[in-house]
Parts: sequence; C-alpha cells; structure tokens
Amino acid sequence: MKINSLFSATSILIMCAALVCLNFIAARINAKLDLTGNRLYSLSEGSRAIAAGIDDEAVIQYFFSRSAETLPVMLKDYGRRVQEMLNEFAALSPRLRLEVYDPRPDSDEEEMAVRYGIHGAQIADGTSFFMGAALQFQGETHAIPFFDPRREAFLEYDIASLLARARETGGRKVVGLLSGMALSSQQFTQPLMMQQASAEDWLFVQELERTFETRVLSVGLEEIPGDIDLLLVLHPLAVSEKTEYAIEQYILRGGKAALIVDPSARSVPDTSQAAQFGRETGSRSNLPTVFKTIGVHYDDQLVVADSRYSTRVSSRSGPVQYPFWLSLDGDSFNRDQIITALLESMMLIEPGFFKPAPDSGVGFTALISTSRSLGTIRSSQLALITPQNADKYQPADGPLALAALATGRFRSAFAEKPDGSSYAGSHLAQADQDVTVLLVGDVDFISNSYSLRNLNFLGQNIIQPLNHNIAFLTNALEFMTGSTELISIRSRGTFQRPFERVAEIEKKAQAKWYSVEQELTDKIQELQRTLNQLQSARSQDNLLTLTREQQAEIDRFKIEQLEFKRKRRDVRKNLRQDIERLGTILAVVNITVVPSLVLLAGLYIYFRRAGGRPLLGKRRNA
Repeated sequence: MKINSLFSATSILIMCAALVCLNFIAARINAKLDLTGNRLYSLSEGSRAIAAGIDDEAVIQYFFSRSAETLPVMLKDYGRRVQEMLNEFAALSPRLRLEVYDPRPDSDEEEMAVRYGIHGAQIADGTSFFMGAALQFQGETHAIPFFDPRREAFLEYDIASLLARARETGGRKVVGLLSGMALSSQQFTQPLMMQQASAEDWLFVQELERTFETRVLSVGLEEIPGDIDLLLVLHPLAVSEKTEYAIEQYILRGGKAALIVDPSARSVPDTSQAAQFGRETGSRSNLPTVFKTIGVHYDDQLVVADSRYSTRVSSRSGPVQYPFWLSLDGDSFNRDQIITALLESMMLIEPGFFKPAPDSGVGFTALISTSRSLGTIRSSQLALITPQNADKYQPADGPLALAALATGRFRSAFAEKPDGSSYAGSHLAQADQDVTVLLVGDVDFISNSYSLRNLNFLGQNIIQPLNHNIAFLTNALEFMTGSTELISIRSRGTFQRPFERVAEIEKKAQAKWYSVEQELTDKIQELQRTLNQLQSARSQDNLLTLTREQQAEIDRFKIEQLEFKRKRRDVRKNLRQDIERLGTILAVVNITVVPSLVLLAGLYIYFRRAGGRPLLGKRRNA
C-alpha cells in the first residue's frame, strides 16, 4: 500500500515538473495560431511586401526601458508586444536586423535614444522611460518617438510606415490642401475663408503629415502648382469660376484629385442671412462646373437619411435614432475596392450623394453606399427637424453612393480660358488618358468631433481614432498617389467587437415604445401645466385661495400624474427588458454550460480509465 502511495506521489511530482518544463520551452518558441476575426494578430501581405522590398542593410534599434522597476505592468506588457512585432518584421527580410536596448538613466543607450529623436515619457512617480524605435537605412535615421498603447490597433501600420518611408527615394508625396475652411487656428484671419465656430486645429492634418508633405493652397488660386502630387479640395465655399477652371485643367492634364463637398457641414456653420429661425444650419459647398466635366451629378441641397444606419443621439426626451447621422458598418463598404476592402466602421454627418450623369460614359465606382432604407431631405429643412419628426424625409431609390471614384477621359466644360484668368497653360479640351477622381459627400467626417480624439498620455500628445474615418481618407490618398502596400495594414480590422445584436434590439425596442413614451411624457407635461394654472390663483393679500372643489381637482390631477409616471417607467423598462434578457442568457451560458461540459468530459475520461469501477468505495483484493 505504501509503495502505491509513493508511486502516486512520484507521478504527481513528475507531472508538475513536466508542466513547468513545457511552459518554459513554450515561452521561448515564437509560434502562434491566429484564430481572431480578420487575423488581427498576423502580419498582412502589405507588411510582407514592404519588408521584402528592403534592398540594403537596415537596422531597427528598439529602445525600451524594460528594467525600470516602477514601470506599470500594462506598459511592460505592451513593450514586450512591440518587440515581438518588430521581431516578426525582422524575420521577413535577411537585410533587416533588430537591436534591442534598455536605456538606463545616464547611460550611453539613453544618450543614443535622445540623439535619434526617441522621447522619454514620464509615469506618475516622475520616472522617465523610453519605448520608441529608430531605423538606420542608407545613412539616414527614421524614428518612431513613442509607441502609444492606445494606438495598438495601428502598431503594424506604424512599423510598416517607418520602413516604407525609408524606402522612398524621391521624398514624400506632396498633397495640396485647397480648403474653404480654416484647418488651423492660425488661419482664422485668412480672408475668403469660412470660419468655424471655434478656433482649433483639424487633427486629421497632423495624421496626413505622418505620410505626406502637406501644403495649404489659397482658396482663390487660379493655377495648381506643378509639384503637387495630389490635390485635396475640402468644402470649397464660394469658389470662383477661375479657381474651378484651374482645378479642371489640373485634372485634365492627369493630375490626381480628391474632391470633398458637403450639403450640410456642421463643422462650418452657415453664417449667412439664409440661416432660418435662428437655428444653426450647416454650410453648403459645390463644384458644379468640375462635376459637369467629370460626368457626375451632385445636388448641394439634398441630404441623405438612412434608417438602417441611423445614429443613436441624445435629446430632451431621451436617446433617439437620428437617420441623418450615419453610423456605417461593413455592409456599406465596397469590398472589391482596396480603399474600403477592410474598413469596418465610419460616421458621416448629414452627407450628400453622387450619381453618374446620364450618357456621360464615365466609369463610376461606389466606395461607400447607403442601404435601401433611405430617403433625402433638403438641407434647409434640417433646421426644422426635431426628435419627434426625424422621419420626415422623402423616400428615395437606393442604394446611393456617398463616396465614389470617377474615371474617364474627361472633356472640359469650358469653351476657353475664363476672362481675366492668370492660368499660364494652354486650354486643354480633353484629357489625353484616363484620369481618376475621388468624390466624398461629407466633410464633417474628418472633423475632430467625429473622427479623432486628442489626448495627453504620460506627457505625450496622442491622437486616438474613434473610427475608420481618417483611415478611409488616408487609404484613398495613398491609393491615389500610388502607395497601396500600407492600405491593407491600416484597415486590417478593428479590435473593438460591438454587440451588434444588442444594438439591433435597441433599435427595434425604440421603434416599438418611443411613441408610447412620448405620448405619456406629453400627458405628464400637460397635467403639470394644468396644476400650475390651478395653483396660480391668489387673493389680494397674496395668499393662495382655493375652494374645496379646486383642491379636490388638484389632488386628482396629482394622482393622475403619478399614474402616468408609473406607466412611463414601465415603458422605459420595456425598452431594456430584451437586452437584459439576452444578458441573463449569456450569463447563464458562461456560468453553467462551459463548466458543465468540462465536468462531463472529466467524468467520461475517469470512467473510461477506471473500467466502470464506482467512484466511491475501496478496491477489493482478488
């Protein structure tokens, strides 16, 4: 009996030792199986192509203060994940090498990091630490000053972009920004430019500067500079005929252009006398002659509404679905186009739409489209929209294109150069080859409020994306300028997994109960007004004088008001009950089903090995 007990104890010790050894070996094996949606933790083909294109010796120097004793565990874990990602890139190319440094205070490694532009960040106790990288390639240094944990979704892109920038031999592409609105606080005094409600920088410009050289152009220019690789026109307000001619001729000569217009730009309110009833309305922008040139129809007075993609917003009577603000999901993106193939979410604010003009012969490719549950409304009527009449729009046939590519050998809409134009080139009547123009029907989607958040993290100014709005624009510009390798990296998926079933239940419940709730709320308010009127009767000596009948009437109204409030509470409870029921089901599944399956599997294995012997009782000797 003692021998059996000794044998059992020895077996347990051997098993524990084997598990420790297995865990030790597995921690040093760089192997993984990625089963996540969209393969979030696997390097994309774009990364592989960029790394494979390194044709000279390159060294990535990673500076990470892993020995800092007070560094939070979260930052240590993220620093380790950054190093693992850099290792994967280094494994893709025999010419790419990774060097890892731990820059301790007052060390040579710390001095080297500072010299390469790696910034030290501070944690709560004032300790400085480093978590950045420098790439040495062909005698030049390219740096990522700090790896922000909140940009983890863009970690692969940031590293691949570092390699891609180093490979560029002709310098970065130049994007010309021709805007009818101020893009920075310093531009608010510039003439001929519509002013926003407040003076703040548009953060998307900083994001563009990570990839492109940006140059702000005058809104009244009459010729596009020849060194502009791509012209980005943003919300052109009151653009002159001469400026439209300059844009058209730039396109006809093979210039690459992205035209972003808006029938109701909330980021740039309409300050004209046409603003109705004292309520703020969005300004409208258009390029009618240029759109005629490229064979596209766009109406700057029509805004799209879509109940399928309506956004949940706050109102005085509670949250409501607002169909003029579109929260787009994967179904709205053209999966056959590299620009939008892997985007997951965007938000457009009161957008316009595009259609190919009849008999134009233009190649028209929709990138972002509405559903079929849509309509349109005149932008001037938006000032009259309230939560109670948000469905007051005209049904329309769909889907409609909110963003598109127009391609063709376009013909000029001008017979000749406009009088007084300073355009130096000769008039071109038709493009010599096919030209592609990007069209977007909303400018608010790149404003700070709907796309990005500016944060201060450990002393560093960090831009955090709220959705894929900026990713779409940058993807499109990279595609237009010929850089396609980074696109699959930037939009390879989202780390957020929203409860789509919960969102669907919320929409259905609100459609079912909102009218009842509003009716009860109106009745409660009506009763309150009646009570106020009854209680306002006063005598000359300012004392409240009420008859017995009036007091009874007041008491009755109070009781009726309490009853209506109780009914409204029941209605609001009904709004949540389906979601709560789903949560209960998921909790039961998580708590009982999985442990039960493990228990049943254990019992099955036990009985198989025990040969059917009972669980309790001693084994009889033969």
